[in-house]
Amino acid sequence: MYATTITNTRAVTTRSIASTSSRRATSGAATVKPMNARASATFAGAHGGAIGLATTMARATTTKSRAASLVVKAGGVAKAAPGEQKKVFGLNLPESEGLSFLILAAGSLGSALGFAALQEGVFRIPGFKFSAWMTVLTTFTYFLCGALEMKLTNDSRKGSWKNYGILSIYTYGGMAMTNYALSYLNYATRIVFKSAKIIPVMAFSVLIVGKKYNWKEWLSAAILVAGIVLFTLGDVASSPAFAPIGVLLIAGALCVDAICANFEEKNFFRCETPSTTQEVLCYASLIGTAYGLVPLIASGGLAPALAFSQANPQVVPMIMAFSVMGYSSVSFILSLIKYFGATEAEIVKSLRKVLSIVISFMLFPKELNWKYIAGFLAVLVSTVYTFYLKNEKNKAKAAAKAAGGA
Repeated sequence: MYATTITNTRAVTTRSIASTSSRRATSGAATVKPMNARASATFAGAHGGAIGLATTMARATTTKSRAASLVVKAGGVAKAAPGEQKKVFGLNLPESEGLSFLILAAGSLGSALGFAALQEGVFRIPGFKFSAWMTVLTTFTYFLCGALEMKLTNDSRKGSWKNYGILSIYTYGGMAMTNYALSYLNYATRIVFKSAKIIPVMAFSVLIVGKKYNWKEWLSAAILVAGIVLFTLGDVASSPAFAPIGVLLIAGALCVDAICANFEEKNFFRCETPSTTQEVLCYASLIGTAYGLVPLIASGGLAPALAFSQANPQVVPMIMAFSVMGYSSVSFILSLIKYFGATEAEIVKSLRKVLSIVISFMLFPKELNWKYIAGFLAVLVSTVYTFYLKNEKNKAKAAAKAAGGA
């Protein structure tokens, strides 16, 4: 799901398999039944984000009486059919491929940068220490955005309330830890940490699924870890507010996000009646808002948060504005995956992370030291190398598929 950071945006590669039987199945024919794959975000914040995002491929094999199909899905939406009208938020995009791509890419980048600037701006308001209040407002805004998009697309609930109740614990917990960590870490450090979502994903895959990775993938992960360590040391040297608990909180949020991704995939996107991304965001955020509001009231934290917001009237609009931008950025990315493919979306996401860190240093100057620079470069190298390895894997799979078809 999305976390309150969308720089986040993690990218998780999944595959959704649907099998259908047909009495009229003939050799070389396959019946395809669409299924959703999990979105990548999300919460996360921004969400968020989260996200996520799934890349897919399709494969069909047949026997004398049965046709099995592997459907390509990404971010809770099917790959667009040939000639399908491109849309985002229920609105038609231009017919021009180039212009449509430019709108979606610019929308994602603009929303992400606005999200980063506004969220860090809230934490820069003197006296702001109400991360729980921020999380409640963020989840409530996601609920409103999800409900509006469901209305625009004539969507309806398919997931069970029980599963949404469980999912909300993960999504709200990950978001709360991420926001609370910002009390102890620079915003740029948080972005770098959220880029490390692949590490817990790899760890859980090895421990739970028994998946194997080659040495190149482990090397990429090692470079990423080195970059994070260096960037964090830079934070220690330049930020008076730094505390080790911030690292523990953001690491915990990454683990929760990884668990959340698996739960989402199994219960909402790999099922007989798969849910859409906006549906999952809407209902998980609705319950998450209640989860956050109850302890906030019980602990007596709501009254001072409201008093601070009243004394600083820019707080609530800024939080809701960056939440809308986080939601929008994820939607733009999902549309990029649907209409142009996961590779193009990955490029935009990587650029989004880099620009978010740059704008953080530009708008909110920090003491720049060599550890920040070296850590940033290591993370950048790891990101590019990981992207290269994914491309190589996809090419190998495509070649194997072509050879099998021949």
